[in-house]
Amino acid sequence: MKAGRSSKTAEAAAALRANHYLHSQEPVFSDPYALELTSFGWRKLLSIPIFTKVMNSNVMNHTLGLLTGQVVARSRFTEDLLLQAIENNIQQYVLVGAGLDSFVLRLAEKYPQLKIFEVDHPDTQKAKRAKLKKFGTIPANVEFVAIDFEKEHLFDALARSSYQQKQAGFFSWLGTTHYLTPQTTLATLANIASFAAPSSEVVMDYSIDYKELKGFEKFGSFAVSQFTRLLKEPLIGAFGSQGLHLAMAKMGYEIVADLSGHDITERYFKNRQDHIRHTVATHMLHLRIM
Repeated sequence: MKAGRSSKTAEAAAALRANHYLHSQEPVFSDPYALELTSFGWRKLLSIPIFTKVMNSNVMNHTLGLLTGQVVARSRFTEDLLLQAIENNIQQYVLVGAGLDSFVLRLAEKYPQLKIFEVDHPDTQKAKRAKLKKFGTIPANVEFVAIDFEKEHLFDALARSSYQQKQAGFFSWLGTTHYLTPQTTLATLANIASFAAPSSEVVMDYSIDYKELKGFEKFGSFAVSQFTRLLKEPLIGAFGSQGLHLAMAKMGYEIVADLSGHDITERYFKNRQDHIRHTVATHMLHLRIM
């Protein structure tokens, strides 16, 4: 990632959300701001009819649809659980590695009692805040917290904010652990468990080692890893589910759910005419601090 600009993979994820919102008859996740949040290059591509026609063809949905499914399902799954948590009176929402997520534009004003903390690398955050200003005043319940995950603990960053340690929080951590070493991911989860109040929740996605995959999924996962390497944001973090669960239990987490790619496809993409489905290369994990 170049200094002073947002993550290229964050821009690509926003572009996939934008394309899904604009061209899917029944969006799994609706993000009307994604197009403006992504880069000029992606906006240009998404304005070319032949490009979007090919991108949304049956052939591409059978292939690229795996990546689209991953991006839109993780946001849908997380926000479904967040709304349940709000009903249970959780009033702190921490977006760990917020990227170009548009929650602050879509729903921050609807839930004024919810304190929202966007935590991210300062360069990604700087670029995003410049984009957000185009939409007017940022809601008062939104706070930006800068962090370099490889150099600093999450709690140290949140300690500079108005985060209330004695109150339960809801932590979403999407599209980030794939680009961190497993040691960094585990250290961050241990750090959350050390300071977050009981009943706090964590929702995250994580990669399965591509060597454990078969057929097209194995090839596709390897191809994605090479693509992100070209973007200078290589995929370096992967886990085995059993080992990850054991580590989480030792930290004091309850594993509420671990959804495989097949589970997510069954929940969100069953019998879709556009054939989009979720890759089996990543899982969604829902944790609760006991």
